[in-house]
Amino acid sequence: MTFSIDRRGLLTLGAGAGLLGAGLGTLLPSTRAQAASLPSTIKVGLSNQLPYAFLDDKGVLTGQSPDVLKAALASAGIAKVEPVVAEFSALIPGLLAKRFDVICTGLYIRPKRCEVLAYGNPDSMSRETMVVKAGNPRGIKSLDDVKKNPDIKMAVLRGGVEEAYAKAAGVPESQWVVLPDTAPLLAAVQGGRADVAFCSLVIIYPTLLTMSDSGLEIVKDFVDPIVDGKPAIDYAAMGFRKEDNALREAYDAGLAKLVASGELAAINKKYGLPEALSPIASTPTSAELCKA
Repeated sequence: MTFSIDRRGLLTLGAGAGLLGAGLGTLLPSTRAQAASLPSTIKVGLSNQLPYAFLDDKGVLTGQSPDVLKAALASAGIAKVEPVVAEFSALIPGLLAKRFDVICTGLYIRPKRCEVLAYGNPDSMSRETMVVKAGNPRGIKSLDDVKKNPDIKMAVLRGGVEEAYAKAAGVPESQWVVLPDTAPLLAAVQGGRADVAFCSLVIIYPTLLTMSDSGLEIVKDFVDPIVDGKPAIDYAAMGFRKEDNALREAYDAGLAKLVASGELAAINKKYGLPEALSPIASTPTSAELCKA
């Protein structure tokens, strides 16, 4: 399956990260009274963003986010989920205006957004990676490794956040090979024009999967770039109105079960998100990330 990923808001500088507290492994209480207060049908706002939430060629709601939402709420008596398509910038205003009940489209947790909406706990992550020739002949695992060796050439997307990360890490622009898309990044490494491709994992991984016998591999033990003293990792979650506590708590309780059972990782894998982008029990909660 090949995806074209919308990079809006992807990997914005200063995102919170780390493994904190009890995290997602803490199951929230779900009472019968709470379940009884939930509607049987909910409306979800989305922006046709692959692989998170989109309408297929038959107009059916699909994607990672709705699959996670429906699985998490399966035991809460919610039988139907209706899509409402909106521009990305209209999702939060639409939620607050009650055009729909949940933002279900891979919305990254931002402290500013936390002021106006309530997030469910993270259901996926976005982080950087590097791709090298099989066996990683130059032993590259970080931007620091690139900086230390002026002979290494690193392919990056033109205008991508990776340029900012490379500058912050002190990698000279003379070592960059700036290209327009993910396929050229991988081709540059294959052909020897670059020694490493530096890109968002959620973007480059699906493209790599489509290449048979590429002779390339994701760098093992990759060291995340550091921004403001923290690893550059973003967390995506469902967005709820602050007053809809029963719905959000029912969702979080169901999500924790998906994390514990491995079902969340299976759903994410179905849509091209590798294991490294699936939250685990110790992943920060939305409450912790909102304080970052």
